[in-house]
Amino acid sequence: MKIIRVLNTNAIVTVDEKKREIIVTGSGIGFKKKKGDDLDENLVDKIYCLKNTEANYRLQNVVQDISEQYLEIADRAVTAARKGKNLKIRDTLYVTLTDHINSAVERYRNGIILKNLMKDEIRRFYPQEYQVGMETLVWIQEMTGLNLGEDEAAFIAMHIVSSEFEASDTSDLEKITELIRDIVKIVKLQYKIDFHEDSVSYQRFLTHLKFFSARVLEKQVYQDSMNEIYKTVVQQNPKAYTGVRKVAQFIRKQYGYDLSIDEELYLLIHIKRILDECDESSGL
Repeated sequence: MKIIRVLNTNAIVTVDEKKREIIVTGSGIGFKKKKGDDLDENLVDKIYCLKNTEANYRLQNVVQDISEQYLEIADRAVTAARKGKNLKIRDTLYVTLTDHINSAVERYRNGIILKNLMKDEIRRFYPQEYQVGMETLVWIQEMTGLNLGEDEAAFIAMHIVSSEFEASDTSDLEKITELIRDIVKIVKLQYKIDFHEDSVSYQRFLTHLKFFSARVLEKQVYQDSMNEIYKTVVQQNPKAYTGVRKVAQFIRKQYGYDLSIDEELYLLIHIKRILDECDESSGL
């Protein structure tokens, strides 16, 4: 294998058997090497192959300027999110998270510790992403000896959430989180219930709200495809449907967005699951 680009002493770019550019890391793998030199495969430690060509090129530029150990940490986080939590993560997370971890470590070493004002909401509404953030803190401490603190876990979680639906900046995520909070509050007040936040039904509800809220803010309307089943489910679940209507009215008023039949149906199903769970726990 031939080196086509040296990123730093411990990272180079080559191509695999499918002619795709890949990033290869290993101790000293790029030391005194140049384009066209043979790759010493005995030094290979990790191989990174991003499906997205643009993200792959951006990652090369990031790794060129910072330690490849931060790429390894980001890779662990991506793997934990995708395989451990079954989250649909885009390859761009490799780029944004590698760069973020580098910046966070530099800030900490310079005595700059940022507070995450959204930490409580991130932990509450994106528990899986937050858990990956906490795991990432452990890996950072293992490699650097630094404990960046739970505020940083929330920042990492925000990058993970953003990569799920490609929010363009933090303000997008804040708007999505605000809408999730409002919907959860409407349902809670409508039925006078306290959510079992560790329950499967509540976690599924939050997962649905994540992408539902993003669609509302982007004005992406689902095409109606379940008219007949919608009528039946509404007739069979009038209590759950009252909550759906409250949410729909709020969104129409605040965001000028009309829920499609499909969106109302999915909300109804999630609300019904939560109500059934509450009834079971109360012995009704």
